[in-house]
Amino acid sequence: MGGFGDARSIPEFMAMVTMEIQAYRTLRKYGMLASGDRVIVAVSGGADSTALLLCLNKLAPHLNLSLNAAHLNHHIRGPEADADEDFVRRMCADLGIPFVSETIEVKHQAAETRQNLEEMARRLRYDFLRRVASREKAQKIAVAHNLDDQAETALFRIIRGSGIEGLSAIYPVVDGLIIRPLIECSRGLILDYLKRHEIAYREDSTNTDLRHSRNRIRREVIPYLEKYLNPQLKRTLAREADQARETWAFLEAQAGKQYQALSRPVDDGISIQIKDLFDLHAALQKQVLRLALKEFQGSLRGISSAHIEDILSLCGNASGSRRIHLPGGIVVLRRPHQLLLLKQMPAEGIPFCHRFPLPGICRVPEAGRIFSATICSTPDPGTIKDMCLSRAYLQQSALPPVLTIRSRIAGDRYGGPGHRKVKKMLIDRKIPSERRSFIPMVAAGDDVIWIPGFRPARAYEARPGSGPCVMIEIKEDAGNAVRDAGGKDQTSK
Repeated sequence: MGGFGDARSIPEFMAMVTMEIQAYRTLRKYGMLASGDRVIVAVSGGADSTALLLCLNKLAPHLNLSLNAAHLNHHIRGPEADADEDFVRRMCADLGIPFVSETIEVKHQAAETRQNLEEMARRLRYDFLRRVASREKAQKIAVAHNLDDQAETALFRIIRGSGIEGLSAIYPVVDGLIIRPLIECSRGLILDYLKRHEIAYREDSTNTDLRHSRNRIRREVIPYLEKYLNPQLKRTLAREADQARETWAFLEAQAGKQYQALSRPVDDGISIQIKDLFDLHAALQKQVLRLALKEFQGSLRGISSAHIEDILSLCGNASGSRRIHLPGGIVVLRRPHQLLLLKQMPAEGIPFCHRFPLPGICRVPEAGRIFSATICSTPDPGTIKDMCLSRAYLQQSALPPVLTIRSRIAGDRYGGPGHRKVKKMLIDRKIPSERRSFIPMVAAGDDVIWIPGFRPARAYEARPGSGPCVMIEIKEDAGNAVRDAGGKDQTSK
């Protein structure tokens, strides 16, 4: 750690008390700090954060650290919260540590956005700490989670139901910025440290409220388990969390490689080939899906293991296309060989129908295309055979004076009654169901006679020697890059 922890340069460490020794070992173990770092210490005024500030202040001269203290007043507890802020300010003044604070009306913001109060307070706190770190050009932010917090979090997630990532509980280092020097110090060790130094601290009255699940785990569940099952329960749970983090890190690295190999960007989403996904181990399948969802919406908020199982079940159903809806407006769509994660289902196309005079031009704003028809001589067989997908040659004598360009209608057949169903043609061409209503089709009366991308219906296709023909061409309408949401019928003049 860049000169950090050279025993020859810090003989005074021999005089450190137990908590300081443990914190120092944790700093070294996880490479939390480097010599010369500026550290923002988050201080609420409670026992843990007060001990953290005093401990780091004691170590700072030996480890070449600069400290700043930061306090966010959530104003949730009114005058009690203001007293906490005053306490921290006075303590920092006594220690000669620069202090910064900010007050945010968390209850008001949570009510306005209808978010969980605790989650909102946590997010705003870390936002505040990151702003302070950026302004002060600090390399690290130190927060005061301890061994008991680690054990409580691990047990809480076991009770609630969690995968390996959840069992990893509280990480000692996050993003190379957030560090937790007391994560291996028990709360008992911290309280003993404060008592030994006769240091006062603030008590948060909400910590005794058993309506909060975490308080009940701390005050009732863990003491019971320690008394009757495992006296070393907290250290056992912390050790399990360490092992879960190691396993999770390996799994996440492997899944990341597979996700990069399997995923493909598509319009408004991500595509994964189902066969390739199912070739992976079951654990990797689930994590690849989690990575896809996380990349897609920026987090896994609202996504549970049950949702992942639902996606895998969707993939395993080989009959046709299906879909499921997930929190956050995500739609997971299954095609015969492909899984799609979409921001929202493509809107169902509004039916449209436009007159298409021969010769003439017809603009189809719903599809963003322009059709043009010209009269010409019958082309040679090679031209018809090699025609491009955006052009068709039709026999003029088989056509009415005016055609129509319209969306698909249930029961359409290509060339009229007795011929192949248009729906079956689109399915065989693997055109997704949600896109079919946008495809413009040229019709003569009730008969669909040409769909761009397909050969014209045989009864209407121009043949060598059949006389004049109508050449229809299609091109993109630059003036209608966005489909007309109104969907009104329009007549070409």
